[in-house]
Amino acid sequence: MNARHPDDGPGPGEDSPTRSPFAEHLVRERDHLNAVLARAVALGADRDDVAAAVRELRPVVDGLAPALDAGELAGVVDALVSTATRCVAARRWRSDSAERWAVLALAPQVQPWLRTAPAVTVAALTDAARPVAARGDATGWGRRVSAAAEVAGAATLAARGGPASEGLAAPGSPAATVRDVVLVAAWRSGLVRYRQAALRAAASLPSPVAAAALDLAPGTDVGAVLERHANDPWWWPGQAASHGAAPAVSRFGGFRGFGGPWLTLPLVVGPLPGEPGLLWAVRTARPQAEDWTLVCDVHGWAALRAAPGAEERPAPGATDRTPPAGVPWLDDVTGQASTLTPSTHLTLVSREHSYSLDLVRAPR
Repeated sequence: MNARHPDDGPGPGEDSPTRSPFAEHLVRERDHLNAVLARAVALGADRDDVAAAVRELRPVVDGLAPALDAGELAGVVDALVSTATRCVAARRWRSDSAERWAVLALAPQVQPWLRTAPAVTVAALTDAARPVAARGDATGWGRRVSAAAEVAGAATLAARGGPASEGLAAPGSPAATVRDVVLVAAWRSGLVRYRQAALRAAASLPSPVAAAALDLAPGTDVGAVLERHANDPWWWPGQAASHGAAPAVSRFGGFRGFGGPWLTLPLVVGPLPGEPGLLWAVRTARPQAEDWTLVCDVHGWAALRAAPGAEERPAPGATDRTPPAGVPWLDDVTGQASTLTPSTHLTLVSREHSYSLDLVRAPR
């Protein structure tokens, strides 16, 4: 394996019309980068696949290079090459892989963080990309992370004496900021399992950075939004205006063969203690009874197997089989439970012919 790639062009000292900052760095740091590539091959990566992945990094690095000094460029190249080859070894560098998208498409959009914490930034993006793509809105997540990086970069520039922007506080640790933003944006993009950690992380970020990661309008009182949402998982700025007084229906679950959690039809049992509307008890019957916890808020949902004896769960009881008003289907109701949040009346419904659960939301 030779880091003289990506173009197999002339060696050091030879003229090349295709010379690029990336190619020059590969030649300059050949011994170090060859060791990185060899490590990936030792972990099972195919040599040709590793070489192809490295070649794909060239336009990314060459596009970033004009804004980076030599030390920053070295850190970015090392982070990108190490991550790409690690993904190749893990069989996660395919044309449709979330990790490849994070490296080639998203990383160039967070240049302020690549300059200050390249290894942490690239690792955080690639580690989060897969679960977000599987259970959330990857496009929205990338947009929120990119927007937060831009705001954080402006704050860093202001702190260094550059053109200041009103309301931008000096940033804290770049690595901590990157990790917190990635987490907050992941929750905001549908990964409800990160909710509690994301609320804490958002509160620790500078307000303009948190607003960007949360997709809130500039100037929003982020602290007030987080405090209200912490007590009302189904409230979010502008949410009521999106559907007015009419009930809104959210759909969760699905058949496991199509990417959902359940092999058999789910039955709604009832709400669980805690924040209203966040946790619900669900049961599947065949081939054996299995208890589940549906976790859901205004941004996303997750269906988790309930640990035996982990919490007191309601027992299935008599069900009102009258569908709640405003539902867009005709089917028999098998389970139904309701609860109130400060802003919303929630009814979770299971149906005789559906592997999905419907949450009917009506403003109070």
